[in-house]
Amino acid sequence: MRRLILFLALLAFIPPLQLAGQSAPRLRGVVLTPEKSPVPGVNVFIVETLEGALTDSVGRFSIALSGGGLPATLLARRVGFRQFQRVVTATDTTGGVAITLTRGATSLAPITVQAGAITAGNERGATLTSLEVVTTPGTAADINRAIQLLPGVQPVDDGTALFVRGGDYTETKVFINEAVLLNPAQLLTPSGTFVGTVDPFQLDGIFFSSGGFGARYGNALSGVVGLRTRGAATRHAATLGGGLAAWSADGALRASEHLTLRVAGNRNDLSPFLRLNSNPRGFAPPPRGRDLSASATYTYGLAGEVKVYAVDQTNVIGIPIDDPGFRATFDSDVASNLLVATWKDVRGAFAPLVSVSRSRLDRREGFGAFNLNAGQDLRTLFGQLSWERSPGTTLRLGAEVEHLVSDMRGSVPVGDDRRPGARTTVWRIDRPGTRTGAFVEGDLQPLPTLRIVPGLRADRSTLTGRTTLDPRVNAAWQPGGALSLTAAWGIYHQVPDPLFYSDSLGRSGLPSMRAEQRVLGVQWGEPSTTLIRVEAYEKHYRDLSLLSRDNLVATDGVGRSRGMDLFFKGRIPGLDIETRTTLNLLQARRTAPETGTTTRAAFDVPRSYSFIAEKLLPRGWRSALTWRTSSGRPYTPVASAAFDTTSDIWVPRFGVPNSGRFPDLKRLDLSASWYRPLRPGVQSVLYLSLSNVFDRDNTQGWKYSDDYRTRTPVRSIFNRSVYFGASLIWQ
Repeated sequence: MRRLILFLALLAFIPPLQLAGQSAPRLRGVVLTPEKSPVPGVNVFIVETLEGALTDSVGRFSIALSGGGLPATLLARRVGFRQFQRVVTATDTTGGVAITLTRGATSLAPITVQAGAITAGNERGATLTSLEVVTTPGTAADINRAIQLLPGVQPVDDGTALFVRGGDYTETKVFINEAVLLNPAQLLTPSGTFVGTVDPFQLDGIFFSSGGFGARYGNALSGVVGLRTRGAATRHAATLGGGLAAWSADGALRASEHLTLRVAGNRNDLSPFLRLNSNPRGFAPPPRGRDLSASATYTYGLAGEVKVYAVDQTNVIGIPIDDPGFRATFDSDVASNLLVATWKDVRGAFAPLVSVSRSRLDRREGFGAFNLNAGQDLRTLFGQLSWERSPGTTLRLGAEVEHLVSDMRGSVPVGDDRRPGARTTVWRIDRPGTRTGAFVEGDLQPLPTLRIVPGLRADRSTLTGRTTLDPRVNAAWQPGGALSLTAAWGIYHQVPDPLFYSDSLGRSGLPSMRAEQRVLGVQWGEPSTTLIRVEAYEKHYRDLSLLSRDNLVATDGVGRSRGMDLFFKGRIPGLDIETRTTLNLLQARRTAPETGTTTRAAFDVPRSYSFIAEKLLPRGWRSALTWRTSSGRPYTPVASAAFDTTSDIWVPRFGVPNSGRFPDLKRLDLSASWYRPLRPGVQSVLYLSLSNVFDRDNTQGWKYSDDYRTRTPVRSIFNRSVYFGASLIWQ
């Protein structure tokens, strides 16, 4: 909820203003193709002084002319284009320079389509803009909830976890500035998570792959989310926000031409929100937390950048649980922090990238006989070197080291008696684990219409004691017009949770889990206008480590999933309404750890559909809606129960694993906002949202009587609710 404070702050974006008080003149301009498409990555410089800049994602450049006077010779170069040269004079510092680059005889128009991939940002080829991600109704400006509405993601529960194409949420990894996030979701509950960890307003780009991703990403079976934080600012800026359940502040200071400092803070407390909307769950304490982030970005030369980003978060929640024979509150207290530093540059045909990070996650959870006290400390080092040998041929080499120290201890009930004092298994794991990986990947365009990305990665973990090899390939063919055909195949490995290596719950030496993915797709259109994308996929799993209902690890699990995703983005003619439609079809099967048989996976959602519509109205108003419906997730029914006189409790006898299915989920969310400039450089945004308009129950579980003879539905934590707030923006 806290991110609704800023959820329309991006609407106040205005073009960068020229900074006052600069003593040196600046030469600004844009580099385009003859078709008026921007050309990023062009080296534009003054020959006499070698002062220059690299064009950004929309082809713009800005050069400080401190080393000499005008006139001077301006040169523009980029691999695959003919060199541009002209004389610039003082007049050009006021009017700007327009440069047109034509392709060389051997140049190729780059193909950006990739099987399974969705990008969000303002760069060329992005499927969604950053604004579209954070303003979707029902997502509360949460990155994870916005990704849940993309093709390939199944809405399994109320939470923010990402279940991708028949995979468990633990099989999708989230990276921020190349560093792995230990906790991509926060405010943990037994039925899911409330919000994602990352503040979307600190991001500059989002990459999501639902499968078929390249050799760059390791230790992930199903999907990856790559996040890039904001870098250099063009001017000072600040935002203050307040709403029904949260308060926030955000600021950017352009300390110098090369240094930008950013800071952001959020404080959320859902008590007023829950009282106003009469939420029936009775949280004690209500969800509350805070986070503080800061970053420093230093730019140098044509493309050099050093960036440091830090974030610290704490969250607590208490949720009542009514189990047969025992009623209590599930308590969760989570604290996390991350520090990551990155360096990137472009030196001729070479582009190095280095990231070093340290993160910490502490979790304390308790419910009756269940207790968890876990601490994890992760240190990572990642390096990559890209070499553009020639137009259409790029080679990438990389390596990474992850050192994870896990200190986890707790107790879990042996059976279904969760009362304090019940029989438990006490466990502890305190051991380090180191995973090293290396990859090589080619990005080849042998024909103007064909792109092939073959790769190979190798990983070794001290927990598994084994080395894995993962060959992968991704291809795209554009036979003509706006049509693209894509395909991907690959082998993927992932080390099981360190908890599974505890001798009390699992065993040491568990092998890496394995998945084989195949993806075929067709895409037509342009992301900026109308886009249709259909992908079919199939995944086969083996060597799965699975946690049973009795909290014991079962090994050698297998599984498979197959399905199809459809994505449409376009405008309704005559109404000026932007729409996005997603349809997911899935069949997922896995080994049931309790029986060893292959049954429905716990996250098998055969059908899910979402429709998003947004319209700009006169006088600064914006309205939007999101409609979503999906099959209910599977559950294991209780067949009967017997009374245990020793423990004085009814003990359930379960039926076939995951043979039941909850009712379909349906939900309509609405939002409206009003943007108003107050004076030059100051804007305000007022917003209002209505979630679950029809107040659907959307059953998420069953509450059984003490003898298990009767049951009542446990409805979604999101009843019909209203939220409102305002933001004040200085730019």
